[in-house]
Amino acid sequence: MSRATDEHLAKVLERLGEVARALRWKQATDAGISALQLRILGVIAEHPERQVGVALLAEELQVGKPTVSESVKGLVDQGFLDRKAGGTDGRSHTLRLRAAGRKHARGVPPLSEAMAALPGPHKDMLLLAAMQLLEALVQSGHVQVQRMCWTCKHYRGDRDTLHHCALLKKDLVVQELRTDCSEHEQAA
Repeated sequence: MSRATDEHLAKVLERLGEVARALRWKQATDAGISALQLRILGVIAEHPERQVGVALLAEELQVGKPTVSESVKGLVDQGFLDRKAGGTDGRSHTLRLRAAGRKHARGVPPLSEAMAALPGPHKDMLLLAAMQLLEALVQSGHVQVQRMCWTCKHYRGDRDTLHHCALLKKDLVVQELRTDCSEHEQAA
């Protein structure tokens, strides 16, 4: 492929990102919260098995702890989150979604609907290509936090047609590949 095609694809992905941000912004505005607060609700919803606090959110969202702390305070005040004291350290807290927060934690419906209209094989190709891009960004240091199959020590496969998880002891179809796995262990 030519450099022009690479740039064209990069522009299309950038445009999709802009559309996603605009849709998320509208979703957040309709809920009476900021886009960051909406993303915080999403991260907490995506990790029900983890004890999510401000430090984890700051790392995950790549923003400062004071910014996250202020956003979390607003979500607690508005009744979207509960804050429970964590462990022996009185400063740490675990955050849990309340029913009002859960309602707003799902993805952006127009994007999900557009994705549903794609044929299955196109979805598989798009998912694999997006994961390859994400992995390249992780390897280059442009993305800090990523718990995807391909960066995990349990992944066995060729990143194309063969995918196996040694932890789960099973072959995975493309749709089962994870980009945010709670059992992720960074490969050496």
